[in-house]
Amino acid sequence: MKFYKIPFIWLITPFILGITSSKIVQLPLLIGFPLCVFNLLLLLFVFKTNNLITKTFIRSILLFSCFFMLGNCITTIDKMNYNSSQKKQTTNSKYFGTIQEASVTKSGYIKYIVLCKPIKQSKTTLIPSKKLLFIKNNHKNSPLNENNTIVFHCNFQQIRNLGYPGEFDSEYYWKNKEINEIGFINNESNIQLLNQGKQTYLSSTYFRKKLTEILKSVLSGQELALANALILGERNLLTKETTQGFSDTGAMHILAVSGLHIGILLQIMLRIFHFFEKWITKNQAILFSLCIVWVYALITGFSPSVIRSVIMFSFLLIGKMKGKENSELNLLAFSAFIILSWKPIYLYDIGFQLSYTAMLGIYLFYPFLKNVIISPFRIIQLIIEGTMVGIAAQITTIPLTIFYFHQFPNYFILTNIALMAFSFVILLLGILLFSFFWITPIKLILGIILQKTMTCMLVIVNFFSQLPFATAKGFSMNKLTILILYAIIGLLFISLIQKKIKLTYLALFFSFIISTHIFYVRLNNNKMNFKYIHSEYPNFQIIKSNTTNYFVFPSHSWSSNKTKRIMQDFTNLYPGKNILIPMEKLTKN
Repeated sequence: MKFYKIPFIWLITPFILGITSSKIVQLPLLIGFPLCVFNLLLLLFVFKTNNLITKTFIRSILLFSCFFMLGNCITTIDKMNYNSSQKKQTTNSKYFGTIQEASVTKSGYIKYIVLCKPIKQSKTTLIPSKKLLFIKNNHKNSPLNENNTIVFHCNFQQIRNLGYPGEFDSEYYWKNKEINEIGFINNESNIQLLNQGKQTYLSSTYFRKKLTEILKSVLSGQELALANALILGERNLLTKETTQGFSDTGAMHILAVSGLHIGILLQIMLRIFHFFEKWITKNQAILFSLCIVWVYALITGFSPSVIRSVIMFSFLLIGKMKGKENSELNLLAFSAFIILSWKPIYLYDIGFQLSYTAMLGIYLFYPFLKNVIISPFRIIQLIIEGTMVGIAAQITTIPLTIFYFHQFPNYFILTNIALMAFSFVILLLGILLFSFFWITPIKLILGIILQKTMTCMLVIVNFFSQLPFATAKGFSMNKLTILILYAIIGLLFISLIQKKIKLTYLALFFSFIISTHIFYVRLNNNKMNFKYIHSEYPNFQIIKSNTTNYFVFPSHSWSSNKTKRIMQDFTNLYPGKNILIPMEKLTKN
C-alpha cells in the first residue's frame, strides 16, 4: 500500500486535531481564515520550486497547518451558532416548533426532539432556533408525529448526570446532538397541534410510514420490531430485553443501519441487475444501484453512519465506472472530512466514532483475515468471510466499546457467524416484499418466510445471550489506555503490511502487557469496598462490599426505570450480586 496515493488519510489527521484543539484554543476567525488562504498561496508558490526535498517538506508543513486551522475555525463557527441558540429565556415557557424526531422510549413514554423558538410576548425577545427534548406520557392515539408543527408549554431544565459510579454520560451524549435541555409534559392541554406538516413523496417520514404499514400487514410482535429496525432503522418497537440481548452478544451493529446494511444492499442490487445484463450495461447497473441506495438513505433518515457509507460507496463505484481504483481508506477519510466540515461536533458522537473505527478495522485487517480459513464450498466461504468482517471491525472498536460501556461480548464471533447470513437474507426479503406487496399471494408467502427468519434470529440471539459468561463486565479504562491500545493496533497493522514477524511479536507482547493491566483493574473493580451517597439525592445509596452490591432505595421506587438504570449502569462497572434494601428499613434502624 502506497500512502502517497491516499492523501486524505494524512489531511484528515490535522483537521481532526484542529477540531479537538478548539476546546483549548479557538483561533479568531479574522486570523484563522486569512492564514488558511495565505497557506494556500504559499503552496502554489512551493509547487513551482525545483528542489524536491524542500518542496515535499514545506508542502507537508503548509498542508498540515492549513487543515489544522480549517478544523479549528469551522468548529469555532459551529460553537458560536450553538452557544447563541442555547441562550435561556426565563420569562417565557411557551414554545412553537417542528417535531424532528418522535419515538417511544423503553419505559413507555414518547420522546420528542423539537426544533423550536419561543413565542414572542411582552418584555421578551425571540432567540435563535434551538433543539429541545421533551418527554410526555404515552397515549395510544397521540396525534403528534414527525414534521408536525406544535405550540406547547413546558419548563425546561438542563440535562445533568446524577453522578453515581458507572453512570452513562447522558449529558455528553445529548450535548453532542446539540441538545442541552429536557422537559416533561404530563398534561395534554399543554400541547396544541398547529398543522400536520407537509407529507411529500420526498419525505423520509412518509416513506417509513408506508413501508412500516407493509411490514405490519405480514409481521407482528418482536419479529415486526426487529424487521423495522434492520430494514428501516426504526428501533422504537424493540423491547428492552431484545435490545439487551443484541448488546450482550455484540450484535448491536446489526440493529443500526450503517455501512454493513449499505454494503449488503449494494451487493443485492448489483446481483439483481446482473440478471438483466442483456438490457442494462454494467455502468447503468451501478448508477441505478446508487440511486436506490440514496433513496434508502433518505428513508432511514440520513443518519451520520448512513451518510458516511453512501458517500464512500458512491465515490468507490463511480471510480470503478471510470476505470480508476480508489483507495477505500482515502474514501473513508474523505467522507469523514465532508461530514465533520458540516458538523464538527459529530467527532464526539459515540455512534460516529464506533461507525468509523469499525469501517477502519474492516479496511485494514479484513484483507489479511479473509485468507486465514479457505473453504472449497461457496456458501461456507461466504459465512467465513462475513465472520472475518465482524472480527476485523471488533479489533478497532474494542477500545471504545470497553471505554463507553465497560463490557465485552465473549461470544461475538459465534454470533456474527449466524447473524451476518441472516442480515443478507432479511434485507433481500424486505426488498422483495416492498416490490411485490401489491400481489397478495406473494406478499403473504414472503411475510411467512420473513416472520420465520426473524424468529430464528431472535432464538439465536437469546441462546447466546443466556449462555454462561456471555458478557464480561467491570472493565474500566482511561483515555491514555485507549491511545496505547490504538498504538498497538497500528503497530500490528504495520507488521502485517511489512510482513515482519518481529514487529508482530512486539505488538503481541505489548498487547499482553496492556491486557494484563486492564484485567487487573477489572479484578479490583469486582472486589472493591466503598459507600456512595449523592449529596443532592439522599434517597438512594450504593454500598459496594467485595462481590456484593447493596442498593438502598425507597421501596416504592424499586420498579421505576431510574432505579433499574442506576443498578444496571453500576453493575456494568462493578459486577457482583445485587441486593435491594428498602430505605425505610434503614430509617427505622
